[in-house]
Amino acid sequence: MEGGLLEGEIYDLNIKAKNMRGEGIGQVNDTVVFVKNAKTRIGKMYKVKITKAYRTFAYAEPSEDNSKYFIGNGSLIIG
Repeated sequence: MEGGLLEGEIYDLNIKAKNMRGEGIGQVNDTVVFVKNAKTRIGKMYKVKITKAYRTFAYAEPSEDNSKYFIGNGSLIIG
């Protein structure tokens, strides 16, 4: 995808907000990224894998490269 993110690539993403569905929202360059199926926390950095990329936004999921995961109650799991 020209000028955008590439599907399958892994990026560092700082979660800036969450939407009503609980998806984490961040930005890589000029592209908004929604992190699906994740228990992300606002203000934390995650490695995410792009699953679907469009011109102005993309969907991602947490990458297996993350060594730290947060679960819904705020507990930190170190893997």
